[in-house]
Amino acid sequence: MSKMAPPVNALFSRCASEEKPESSGTARFVARNSRMRMMRYYSPMPNDASDAERLTAFHEAGHAVMAQLCGRQVTEVEIVGDREHTGMVHSLAFPPDPEDGATPEAENDDVERQLKIILAGTVAEAMVSGRQGWDETSEDLVAAVRLGMRLVDDCEDVLPLLKDIGADVERELGRHWAAVEMLAVELLESKALTGSEVRKLLTPLLS
Repeated sequence: MSKMAPPVNALFSRCASEEKPESSGTARFVARNSRMRMMRYYSPMPNDASDAERLTAFHEAGHAVMAQLCGRQVTEVEIVGDREHTGMVHSLAFPPDPEDGATPEAENDDVERQLKIILAGTVAEAMVSGRQGWDETSEDLVAAVRLGMRLVDDCEDVLPLLKDIGADVERELGRHWAAVEMLAVELLESKALTGSEVRKLLTPLLS
């Protein structure tokens, strides 16, 4: 979970200027108009955890759970953070599927899985807090926009694409909320978990 990232407006403006020079301002990101409808999930947390710590724990738990659901192997999850991040999820890259080859369909599926993982942190956080809308300075959003541009022909279609994928992520996390909640609680207590510890917690709940 990033503390600060460059505004995503610059990405949209650059995309628009490259594709349609005469209308470079038509694809600006407006956070207040980019709302996801989130129901609030009330979850018991350790009494000594701050609100910020709780949101960070659910944010990273969302990333980790979605990574497992998408077939990616998590190697570490932590909410200790550093100067740049309040928490982080480390995972191994997707193994290539020999049967799929390098077809455009397979590449697009891979991008969609990566987008789900990227968006899952923000979605899980919103499901707990009830907060709506995107944070324009979110590193996750910037990464999602960059990746999403590979799936659309017009940069104006990126945000609707992310909203659709975000809705899918919300449904998937909702079906596996017990796993998100359990991992968040463990992160608040332990601050960091290894990949084997994450799998031990999640496998029974995701199988």
